[in-house]
Amino acid sequence: MTRTSIKKVDNKFLILLVLAFFTVAVGLWGNYRQLWLAANNLSAASISKVISIASVVASLSLAFYTQKFSLNKLKSGMIITLIIKIIISIILLAIDGTNNLFWLKFLSFFDIACENIIITSIYPYIMSYQKSDELYGKKTVVENLGKTAGVFIGSLLFGHIIFNRLIGFKSCLIISIIFVVLALVTLLLIKDNKKKIDDKIDVPILKYLKKEKLLMFYLLYNTISNLSYNVVVGLKMLMLTTYNNFSTQTATYIVLMFCVIDIIFGALAIRVLKSQNDYVNISIKFLVRIILYIIVFITNNPLILIIAMGYTLITNISYSNLISGFMTNNIKENYVLDFTVINYIFQLIGEAIGIYIAGIIFNYGFAKLLLVAAGFMIVQLIMAYYIIYRKRQKLK
Repeated sequence: MTRTSIKKVDNKFLILLVLAFFTVAVGLWGNYRQLWLAANNLSAASISKVISIASVVASLSLAFYTQKFSLNKLKSGMIITLIIKIIISIILLAIDGTNNLFWLKFLSFFDIACENIIITSIYPYIMSYQKSDELYGKKTVVENLGKTAGVFIGSLLFGHIIFNRLIGFKSCLIISIIFVVLALVTLLLIKDNKKKIDDKIDVPILKYLKKEKLLMFYLLYNTISNLSYNVVVGLKMLMLTTYNNFSTQTATYIVLMFCVIDIIFGALAIRVLKSQNDYVNISIKFLVRIILYIIVFITNNPLILIIAMGYTLITNISYSNLISGFMTNNIKENYVLDFTVINYIFQLIGEAIGIYIAGIIFNYGFAKLLLVAAGFMIVQLIMAYYIIYRKRQKLK
């Protein structure tokens, strides 16, 4: 192996390490954010609006971010975003429990936006060194492993007394800041890539997308996908503590268990648990969800609700590369950053709508929530089948 290839491997590893540290912070604080907002006197509907509006803010921030930072300057943009995230988190620590709801909501919008910007930037940054379906799958596994590790750390510490201090929401936020700092330090250690990416585009990204009809269809697919997913698990901690009367600690253990299974299943799905027929693989992920959601609606049983939420969570990673990896890796290199950002904006729109719907229907019971999710899942499954059909045509 040449010295150059070693550097490339090291850089890819360090970028994934940045993602790992950062997603630990996101998993730790993101798991408790909903309950922390509730502890600061926000209702479920208000919390869903905060998270939904934060997704919209993230979309606008990402659009601005793309204009200011090209693929070659991506590292600089990520450094600035991490610093802003740290400052916002420190301010949130200061105003916790002060009933200053305006600033609490306002800063939460941008806190979530910074999280989305960093996670969105990782794969385009990796692609400046190498791109492949397998590497995309590894990025997805690392992202979810980091989030799960964050949930695990929270489950170990929350509610316990350490050094005569009760570990609560504020302590979890402090620990998450530490991991963001570690991500920033790691990012600063990465040597700049000497290979300059040709990010000059032949035509504007929107005109490029108009010519690539399948990419436009894929953007709509991702919107529906995130919408249906977040109707079910967008407010998962509130659902578990409200509908099932679990304590914060018990709900955390349940989420952690499902996240661990998701990582194991996702890792196995990349190499082992997959059929040669992509239609079978995607049906395992989506068709089973639809069946479970309908059973929840018919029975109105809290136990089956947990099973349905669990299956949704444990199939989050698996088979994601069948569609997302294929679509992302078939984009011209100089359009990668713009498309990744636009794709993420569509995902955020779907997430915002899904969480907003969850907040609106929350007080009407989980059965109606799952029925709405089942309707969107049916549309998503049909769209997934069509993308696989086009994929098979292209690979012939």
